[in-house]
Amino acid sequence: MYNLKISAVALLACILLLPAIAIAQLTNCTTLPSRDVATSIRDLRPSDIKAVMAMGDSITTGFGVRGAANESYGISFSMGGDSGASTLANFFLAYNPNLRGFSKGTYPAEVCYGANCPSIRYYPAQDVNNAAKSGSMVSDMVSKQVTYLIRQVNMNPDIDVKNDWKVLTIMIGMNDLCASCMFDLPYLSADEYENNLMATLERVRASMPRTFVNLVAGFNISQAYDLSLTMGRCENVSRPLFVQCDCLFKPENGRIRENIDASITQFNQRAQNVATYYQRKAYDNFAVVVQPFAMDTHISELPGKFLSRSDCFHPSTHGQAAMATALWNNMLTPSAEKKTSIDMDDTPICPTADTLLYTY
Repeated sequence: MYNLKISAVALLACILLLPAIAIAQLTNCTTLPSRDVATSIRDLRPSDIKAVMAMGDSITTGFGVRGAANESYGISFSMGGDSGASTLANFFLAYNPNLRGFSKGTYPAEVCYGANCPSIRYYPAQDVNNAAKSGSMVSDMVSKQVTYLIRQVNMNPDIDVKNDWKVLTIMIGMNDLCASCMFDLPYLSADEYENNLMATLERVRASMPRTFVNLVAGFNISQAYDLSLTMGRCENVSRPLFVQCDCLFKPENGRIRENIDASITQFNQRAQNVATYYQRKAYDNFAVVVQPFAMDTHISELPGKFLSRSDCFHPSTHGQAAMATALWNNMLTPSAEKKTSIDMDDTPICPTADTLLYTY
């Protein structure tokens, strides 16, 4: 019985430590030789990145990772800077200890929904360059988030806006679809989505040169409903919180789930159109790349630990870490070889002296 107790404790410790394993593996990679900083974005390496930035919604704020009423910015897949967290920011930090912009900590959530959020409040000491807000729609990004981000980066004395290489990760659009089914609002059209992306990126390009932009493809979010059906504890968790996309979890809303998934497919295609536009421009100091790891991910086929135990909808610590690893690996892989789905067992790629942040 004593040995069984020890084994149970050890197993629990392993489960809790899993999200930290990826960052530990990356820090054990071979040290790269020093080299001159890239002068063209087509020669960009992980060690060249001096600042990270993000725009988005509740996935990027780490909503629900540590309690349904909290946001864990420090664990956010793209921006988290908490010690030991497996995040894109910490992966870059392993290759440039002078990295700036990552967010830290956990604090009470603030939810913003389009017209219901006339003024977005930020906490620069914790958010830093993470402009995402839970509940945000694409219109919030183009009107508010990008304004905060440009101001924040320009005010940081440790960032040379013109000369430092920066990575910006954008993942947004799902709240527009959720709001339309919950509040009987019209769906954001694919045209509007593409136009808003273009308007945002043009402001970024004009104000913050030397930026590599990740456009993260959207999940097929209806499958959160399918996964929740296999998790008894989720039966009554998802519905009360409107920020969760409540309408997805009503059994009778099968047609709504189909419509949302069709719209996400269109959004992902429009994101690719935007990326193609910038690829054809071939700027030396600005690039936009779709990172497709979520595009073919079947949430309903992932382990239950991918979702937060607090709300059964947002990624858990494990989910955020898996997304970070998938994003990092996508960035270090040419387009034709990028994975389009998440494998929870994947580990971060160890870059070599020749590894690029691929723009093609």
